[in-house]
Amino acid sequence: MTEFVIRKATLNDFGQIKKLNDDFVNFTSPMDLPKLEQLHNISAYHRVIESHSAEATAGDNKVVGFMLVMAPKCQYQSENYQWFDRRYQNFLYVDRVVIDKSVQGIGLGRRLYDDLFHHARTYKIGHICAEFNLIPANPISAAYHKSFGFHQVGRLSNDDQSKVVSMQIANAM
Repeated sequence: MTEFVIRKATLNDFGQIKKLNDDFVNFTSPMDLPKLEQLHNISAYHRVIESHSAEATAGDNKVVGFMLVMAPKCQYQSENYQWFDRRYQNFLYVDRVVIDKSVQGIGLGRRLYDDLFHHARTYKIGHICAEFNLIPANPISAAYHKSFGFHQVGRLSNDDQSKVVSMQIANAM
């Protein structure tokens, strides 16, 4: 039987985190190990989900998902993050969430979001911010975020309108 544990990300996880990000780079953005270390160092919340099987030894545990989140004024150069940072003071910004293909659909992403909302309530952080693509459309992400109470507060697009992003916010308290 496999058990999944959420814990803080460590330097030892970076190779597995990078591989997961590489597998989904069309939904996230490229991230080499130096960039991952930089993002980790400025993050407010960086968690992994690790799989533990009864048969495995301690070193056999595998990172099957991660969430990287930023707080206000952290000097992150992402245009989407900066959009929220200019408008809100008490928030956490979900930069990226990735769940390994082999374990998608069993609620691990929901567990990470639940843990993030719990973290926000513990530290009296008012909002969780995220975004998803409207063009090209990402209806799965739209429905998923709606299930957590996210709603659109703006849009960002590139010059030719080939990419339009829905800027989303949810109350954490």
